[in-house]
Amino acid sequence: MRKFFITDIHGDKEGLELLLGHAGADLKRDQLVFGGDMINRGKDSAGVVKYIKELTERHPGQVHALIGNHEEMMGDYIKNGDRLWLSHGGHDTLESFARAFSDQKERQAHMEWAYSLPLYYADEEFVYTHAGLCTVEPLEQQSREILWMTEYEFYRQPREELLTLTNGRPVIHGHTPVERIYFDGARMNCDMGSNTYAVLEERSLGIVNLTEMIYHVYKQADQRLENRRIGRI
Repeated sequence: MRKFFITDIHGDKEGLELLLGHAGADLKRDQLVFGGDMINRGKDSAGVVKYIKELTERHPGQVHALIGNHEEMMGDYIKNGDRLWLSHGGHDTLESFARAFSDQKERQAHMEWAYSLPLYYADEEFVYTHAGLCTVEPLEQQSREILWMTEYEFYRQPREELLTLTNGRPVIHGHTPVERIYFDGARMNCDMGSNTYAVLEERSLGIVNLTEMIYHVYKQADQRLENRRIGRI
């Protein structure tokens, strides 16, 4: 069984499907974890949510989905009327869901599913989450504030304290866009800046093969696929 991780898709369903095919993930035996931020900024947020929800239902033991801060904002808007989400792509996401689901109950069910996902998933080798973990809180009692944790906040925590929290398991995450993926023995940031990175030519979506320590990249500007090896620091 190989282990794959993909995060911060931000509405790029086409890139997501291309990467899964290119990586050759066999979801009958391989594990696939989605790290949140499925929605906003891209043109097909609803399509991404529908596709991932179907994968989790079709392969319940192999495919796992987590919440990101963009799904959290959507939930805050729908449940409490918090309009912050609308300034981060929420208007376009609402339109995407309206186009994808003519039935209001089905549309609502998919949105509720997305903002009700867990904060983290753990297996015997890794802990997966959207942005990071707080070393002063038990793993099972992490605050929802971790969804907004900056890379600086996460990486300034001592590696030894983080690995103590996770029982020696490195944390695989996203949230802050990077151009290259590196592993420091305790953390790996896999957000390649899909529809978000400031440098348009570097906006990418990546799927990480944690078993072989390689990753596949879909460059959105020219729709090019690349294969890379994870750097170690």
